[in-house]
Amino acid sequence: MKSFLIFLTIILSLFKGYSQDWVERHKFAKSYFGISNFFTPNLPDGNFKNTNRPLQSFERSGFVTPAINIGATHFWGHADFYVSISTVDIKLKKNDTKYNYELGTFTGLRVYPLASKINTVRPYIGYKFSPFTYSQKNTSDQDFRYTKVKSVFDLGLGIQLPNLYVTLEYGRVLKTEFNTFLTRSEMSSDRFPVNLLQIGVNYTIETTGFSDTEVSRNSNKLFSKSNKWGFFFGAGPSAVFPIKSSDYITDLYPFLDDKSMPIIFPDIVLGYHYTKLDLITSLSFRPINQKRKAYGFEQNIMRRSVNLECYKFLGDYHGFAPFIGVGTSCEYLTLKETDNGVAITEFSETIFSPNIVFGWDIRPSEKGDWWILRTNLRYYPVLNLEHRDKTLSLNHLEFNFIQFVVYPQRIKKMKNAS
Repeated sequence: MKSFLIFLTIILSLFKGYSQDWVERHKFAKSYFGISNFFTPNLPDGNFKNTNRPLQSFERSGFVTPAINIGATHFWGHADFYVSISTVDIKLKKNDTKYNYELGTFTGLRVYPLASKINTVRPYIGYKFSPFTYSQKNTSDQDFRYTKVKSVFDLGLGIQLPNLYVTLEYGRVLKTEFNTFLTRSEMSSDRFPVNLLQIGVNYTIETTGFSDTEVSRNSNKLFSKSNKWGFFFGAGPSAVFPIKSSDYITDLYPFLDDKSMPIIFPDIVLGYHYTKLDLITSLSFRPINQKRKAYGFEQNIMRRSVNLECYKFLGDYHGFAPFIGVGTSCEYLTLKETDNGVAITEFSETIFSPNIVFGWDIRPSEKGDWWILRTNLRYYPVLNLEHRDKTLSLNHLEFNFIQFVVYPQRIKKMKNAS
């Protein structure tokens, strides 16, 4: 994640000085959607435990994981921001031992030293990150899961055709080692895939050219001079990346998946954009569930979060408008635990927690659009749940991939103007 932010900072610094010509800003970005296939050619052998027998090894085969791509090339073909939502892995060979790799949702950035243009082949370097999960069942059909957010550095080729965008890519996964618990107390060393090969085929669409009109120009001038017409609402899918380990898990239940990823959830927001100041205040709501399960023990943390936040935009880089701010959330938390079907814990608690908010807007015009795409990230540095003199960490990074934001007052004003 830190490497991703470094990549982003470099891109912004390279293009900060470019002119804000109206025609040029509408050539700034091109969106796309499509599919990728991630291929892992080889994997190390694994271990499993039979009752009253020593450890035994088994062969693991390579696999292919199809993924759904959503992204856009920016800065006139020099950068590509995207998410790849992985589906189910398809093993290349059948295995008797039940195990599974999940590559999660990749968030990534590709940088083209030579701009990617129609009918060209261009090299790129890239960085992406995703939660990697490994799961395995023993002979008693009891399961173990381990999750860790992994960084991947990429080298590849991008091929641009009139309506297609193809990527061919080699990725190197960093720090792949981990331990697999074969029972509640016995474990063996293991590792995630080191090498990832990827081929992506995407259909490109134009999402900014429609704003290159006289109505859009006039709306931009009008909305830039006033704080009126700033009410908005939005929604989009989000994920959570656990940042810090929980000593409640590592000390008492080390066989549980400490960095377990909550399932994808909606981020719903209502707010007001003070357009002249380029400042936003808003309320966001997110229902977040984090589950852990292994060897008959189950834990569920249910989180209902309402965040009051305020953030300021830091300029407009030809349609890429980053922001940063702060928030205070009201967190309604519920913890439930069972051990082999017997309930051992159930309680609820309300906590208020400060957080940091940052992200960016994609703006076809500077301030004259009735809808935009927004990416929100929220970091909770001190949010924890205390139990049995231990801490369950909720120091999470929330990542709202793409939020569709609508300004209803602007719609009415633009219709009247036209």
